[in-house]
Amino acid sequence: MDTQHIYHILTLEAVPSTNTYLRELVARDPSLPNLYSVHTLEQTEGRGQRGNQWYSRPGQDLAMSLLLRSNCLNAKEQYAVSELVAYATLKTIARYLTEEQAEQLSVKWPNDIYYGERKIAGILIEHSITGSKVDYSIAGIGINLNGTDFPEDLPNPISLRMITGESYDSREVLERLLRRFGWMLEEFLMGHYAEVHRLYMKRLYRRHGLYPYHDAQGRFMASIKDVLPNGCLVLEREDGQVVEYAFKEVVFDAH
Repeated sequence: MDTQHIYHILTLEAVPSTNTYLRELVARDPSLPNLYSVHTLEQTEGRGQRGNQWYSRPGQDLAMSLLLRSNCLNAKEQYAVSELVAYATLKTIARYLTEEQAEQLSVKWPNDIYYGERKIAGILIEHSITGSKVDYSIAGIGINLNGTDFPEDLPNPISLRMITGESYDSREVLERLLRRFGWMLEEFLMGHYAEVHRLYMKRLYRRHGLYPYHDAQGRFMASIKDVLPNGCLVLEREDGQVVEYAFKEVVFDAH
Protein backbone atom coordinates (compact mmCIF):
# COMPACT_ATOMS: atom_id res chain seq x y z
CA MET A 1 0.00 0.00 0.00
CA ASP A 2 1.27 3.49 -0.83
CA THR A 3 1.66 5.32 2.48
CA GLN A 4 3.42 8.36 1.09
CA HIS A 5 0.47 10.74 1.28
CA ILE A 6 -1.79 9.08 3.86
CA TYR A 7 -1.95 11.31 6.89
CA HIS A 8 -4.62 12.88 9.08
CA ILE A 9 -4.42 16.30 10.73
CA LEU A 10 -6.54 17.54 13.63
CA THR A 11 -6.01 21.28 14.13
CA LEU A 12 -6.97 22.89 17.44
CA GLU A 13 -7.05 26.56 18.43
CA ALA A 14 -5.32 25.89 21.75
CA VAL A 15 -4.36 22.90 23.87
CA PRO A 16 -2.10 22.48 26.93
CA SER A 17 -0.01 19.71 25.31
CA THR A 18 -0.40 18.06 21.91
CA ASN A 19 1.36 14.92 23.18
CA THR A 20 -1.09 14.55 26.06
CA TYR A 21 -4.06 15.27 23.79
CA LEU A 22 -2.98 12.68 21.23
CA ARG A 23 -2.21 10.08 23.90
CA GLU A 24 -5.74 10.50 25.27
CA LEU A 25 -7.18 10.20 21.75
CA VAL A 26 -5.36 6.90 21.22
CA ALA A 27 -6.63 5.61 24.56
CA ARG A 28 -10.20 6.34 23.48
CA ASP A 29 -9.72 5.07 19.93
CA PRO A 30 -6.90 2.49 19.57
CA SER A 31 -7.61 2.26 15.83
CA LEU A 32 -6.25 5.74 15.06
CA PRO A 33 -4.09 5.37 11.93
CA ASN A 34 -0.38 5.80 11.47
CA LEU A 35 0.70 9.41 10.88
CA TYR A 36 -2.36 10.82 12.68
CA SER A 37 -1.32 14.23 13.94
CA VAL A 38 -2.58 16.88 16.33
CA HIS A 39 -1.62 20.43 15.39
CA THR A 40 -2.35 23.44 17.57
CA LEU A 41 -2.12 27.17 17.00
CA GLU A 42 -1.31 27.67 20.68
CA GLN A 43 0.27 25.20 23.09
CA THR A 44 0.10 26.46 26.66
CA GLU A 45 2.02 23.75 28.51
CA GLY A 46 4.31 22.23 25.89
CA ARG A 47 7.05 19.98 27.23
CA GLY A 48 10.58 19.39 26.04
CA GLN A 49 13.37 17.05 27.02
CA ARG A 50 14.65 17.08 30.64
CA GLY A 51 11.20 18.24 31.81
CA ASN A 52 11.67 21.71 30.31
CA GLN A 53 8.76 23.71 28.96
CA TRP A 54 8.70 24.21 25.18
CA TYR A 55 8.08 27.86 24.34
CA SER A 56 5.94 28.68 21.30
CA ARG A 57 4.01 31.77 20.20
CA PRO A 58 0.31 31.54 19.32
CA GLY A 59 0.04 31.04 15.57
CA GLN A 60 3.72 31.76 15.00
CA ASP A 61 5.48 28.43 15.45
CA LEU A 62 4.80 24.78 14.67
CA ALA A 63 3.54 22.76 17.64
CA MET A 64 2.31 19.27 16.81
CA SER A 65 2.32 15.62 17.80
CA LEU A 66 2.40 12.61 15.51
CA LEU A 67 1.30 9.00 16.01
CA LEU A 68 3.81 6.44 14.75
CA ARG A 69 3.06 2.73 14.67
CA SER A 70 6.24 0.74 14.12
CA ASN A 71 5.04 -2.85 13.57
CA CYS A 72 6.07 -4.15 16.99
CA LEU A 73 9.52 -2.58 17.19
CA ASN A 74 11.59 -4.23 19.92
CA ALA A 75 11.67 -2.00 23.01
CA LYS A 76 15.47 -2.34 23.12
CA GLU A 77 15.60 -0.63 19.72
CA GLN A 78 13.10 2.14 20.50
CA TYR A 79 15.67 4.87 19.86
CA ALA A 80 15.26 4.15 16.14
CA VAL A 81 12.01 6.12 16.37
CA SER A 82 13.86 9.14 17.76
CA GLU A 83 16.39 8.91 14.93
CA LEU A 84 13.61 8.74 12.33
CA VAL A 85 11.76 11.73 13.78
CA ALA A 86 14.89 13.84 14.22
CA TYR A 87 16.16 13.21 10.70
CA ALA A 88 12.76 13.82 9.08
CA THR A 89 12.40 17.08 11.01
CA LEU A 90 15.90 18.22 10.03
CA LYS A 91 15.30 17.47 6.35
CA THR A 92 11.98 19.31 6.42
CA ILE A 93 13.61 22.43 7.86
CA ALA A 94 16.40 22.11 5.28
CA ARG A 95 13.88 22.50 2.45
CA TYR A 96 13.41 26.15 3.45
CA LEU A 97 17.13 26.94 3.46
CA THR A 98 19.85 27.35 0.90
CA GLU A 99 22.23 24.42 0.49
CA GLU A 100 24.91 26.31 2.40
CA GLN A 101 22.51 27.15 5.24
CA ALA A 102 21.19 23.58 5.38
CA GLU A 103 24.72 22.31 6.01
CA GLN A 104 24.60 24.08 9.36
CA LEU A 105 21.68 21.92 10.56
CA SER A 106 22.47 19.06 12.93
CA VAL A 107 20.81 16.75 15.44
CA LYS A 108 22.01 17.35 18.99
CA TRP A 109 21.74 14.11 20.96
CA PRO A 110 19.24 12.90 21.76
CA ASN A 111 17.05 14.73 19.23
CA ASP A 112 17.11 18.54 19.30
CA ILE A 113 17.65 20.23 15.94
CA TYR A 114 20.39 22.86 15.86
CA TYR A 115 21.36 25.52 13.38
CA GLY A 116 25.01 26.11 14.13
CA GLU A 117 25.11 26.47 17.91
CA ARG A 118 21.46 27.51 18.27
CA LYS A 119 18.32 25.43 18.75
CA ILE A 120 15.65 25.67 16.06
CA ALA A 121 13.49 22.65 16.95
CA GLY A 122 12.76 20.36 19.88
CA ILE A 123 11.38 16.83 19.95
CA LEU A 124 9.81 14.77 22.71
CA ILE A 125 9.18 11.05 22.06
CA GLU A 126 6.86 8.98 24.26
CA HIS A 127 6.38 5.23 23.76
CA SER A 128 3.62 2.80 24.65
CA ILE A 129 5.36 -0.51 25.42
CA THR A 130 3.80 -3.90 26.06
CA GLY A 131 6.23 -6.59 27.16
CA SER A 132 9.26 -6.32 24.89
CA LYS A 133 7.51 -4.50 22.02
CA VAL A 134 6.68 -0.88 21.22
CA ASP A 135 2.97 -0.68 20.42
CA TYR A 136 3.16 2.90 19.21
CA SER A 137 5.07 6.13 19.71
CA ILE A 138 3.93 9.73 20.00
CA ALA A 139 6.38 12.30 18.67
CA GLY A 140 5.93 15.87 19.85
CA ILE A 141 7.67 18.32 17.53
CA GLY A 142 8.13 22.06 17.98
CA ILE A 143 9.80 24.18 15.30
CA ASN A 144 10.63 27.87 15.73
CA LEU A 145 9.22 29.44 12.58
CA ASN A 146 8.54 33.18 12.83
CA GLY A 147 9.80 34.39 16.20
CA THR A 148 12.48 37.06 16.41
CA ASP A 149 12.56 37.61 20.16
CA PHE A 150 12.58 34.93 22.85
CA PRO A 151 12.42 34.88 26.66
CA GLU A 152 15.78 35.60 28.26
CA ASP A 153 15.82 32.23 30.04
CA LEU A 154 16.03 30.42 26.69
CA PRO A 155 19.80 30.15 26.17
CA ASN A 156 20.26 29.74 22.43
CA PRO A 157 17.07 29.81 20.30
CA ILE A 158 16.80 30.68 16.63
CA SER A 159 13.92 30.60 14.13
CA LEU A 160 13.61 30.06 10.41
CA ARG A 161 12.66 33.71 10.02
CA MET A 162 15.83 34.82 11.81
CA ILE A 163 17.86 32.80 9.29
CA THR A 164 16.04 33.68 6.07
CA GLY A 165 14.04 36.84 6.77
CA GLU A 166 10.91 35.11 5.46
CA SER A 167 7.60 34.28 7.19
CA TYR A 168 6.16 30.75 7.31
CA ASP A 169 2.74 29.14 7.63
CA SER A 170 2.74 26.40 10.27
CA ARG A 171 0.13 24.31 8.44
CA GLU A 172 2.22 24.27 5.25
CA VAL A 173 5.34 23.27 7.19
CA LEU A 174 3.36 20.54 8.95
CA GLU A 175 2.11 19.08 5.67
CA ARG A 176 5.64 19.06 4.26
CA LEU A 177 6.86 17.33 7.42
CA LEU A 178 4.15 14.66 7.16
CA ARG A 179 5.02 14.01 3.53
CA ARG A 180 8.63 13.49 4.60
CA PHE A 181 7.50 11.00 7.23
CA GLY A 182 5.40 9.20 4.63
CA TRP A 183 8.42 8.76 2.37
CA MET A 184 10.67 7.52 5.17
CA LEU A 185 8.14 5.36 6.99
CA GLU A 186 7.92 2.64 4.34
CA GLU A 187 11.61 1.78 4.74
CA PHE A 188 11.33 2.04 8.51
CA LEU A 189 8.36 -0.34 8.68
CA MET A 190 10.39 -2.87 6.70
CA GLY A 191 12.93 -2.87 9.53
CA HIS A 192 15.64 -0.90 7.74
CA TYR A 193 16.77 0.78 10.96
CA ALA A 194 20.46 0.71 10.00
CA GLU A 195 19.87 3.17 7.15
CA VAL A 196 17.96 5.54 9.44
CA HIS A 197 20.82 5.29 11.94
CA ARG A 198 23.40 6.04 9.25
CA LEU A 199 21.52 9.17 8.18
CA TYR A 200 21.10 10.27 11.80
CA MET A 201 24.79 9.80 12.60
CA LYS A 202 25.77 11.70 9.47
CA ARG A 203 23.99 14.81 10.79
CA LEU A 204 24.85 14.39 14.47
CA TYR A 205 25.99 17.52 16.31
CA ARG A 206 29.71 17.33 17.24
CA ARG A 207 30.04 14.11 15.24
CA HIS A 208 33.72 14.71 14.50
CA GLY A 209 36.43 16.09 16.78
CA LEU A 210 37.08 16.54 20.50
CA TYR A 211 34.61 18.63 22.49
CA PRO A 212 33.95 19.40 26.17
CA TYR A 213 31.35 17.43 28.14
CA HIS A 214 30.33 17.26 31.78
CA ASP A 215 29.26 14.24 33.84
CA ALA A 216 28.97 13.43 37.56
CA GLN A 217 32.78 13.39 37.85
CA GLY A 218 33.32 16.75 36.17
CA ARG A 219 34.38 18.24 32.86
CA PHE A 220 36.26 16.27 30.21
CA MET A 221 37.08 16.23 26.51
CA ALA A 222 35.77 13.46 24.28
CA SER A 223 34.65 12.51 20.79
CA ILE A 224 31.41 10.81 19.79
CA LYS A 225 31.84 7.16 18.78
CA ASP A 226 28.22 6.09 18.30
CA VAL A 227 24.64 6.20 19.55
CA LEU A 228 23.34 2.76 20.57
CA PRO A 229 19.90 1.30 19.72
CA ASN A 230 18.82 1.97 23.31
CA GLY A 231 19.74 5.65 22.91
CA CYS A 232 22.97 5.66 24.93
CA LEU A 233 25.65 8.06 23.72
CA VAL A 234 29.09 6.45 23.35
CA LEU A 235 31.98 8.83 24.00
CA GLU A 236 35.71 8.23 23.72
CA ARG A 237 37.69 10.34 26.17
CA GLU A 238 41.08 11.87 25.43
CA ASP A 239 42.79 9.00 27.28
CA GLY A 240 41.08 6.42 25.05
CA GLN A 241 38.48 5.33 27.62
CA VAL A 242 35.11 4.55 26.00
CA VAL A 243 32.05 5.36 28.12
CA GLU A 244 28.32 4.89 27.48
CA TYR A 245 25.94 7.54 28.79
CA ALA A 246 22.19 7.32 29.16
CA PHE A 247 20.06 10.42 28.72
CA LYS A 248 20.69 13.03 31.46
CA GLU A 249 23.97 11.39 32.52
CA VAL A 250 26.14 13.72 30.43
CA VAL A 251 25.88 17.35 29.38
CA PHE A 252 27.34 19.11 26.34
CA ASP A 253 29.58 21.91 27.63
CA ALA A 254 30.20 25.11 25.71
CA HIS A 255 33.44 25.41 23.79
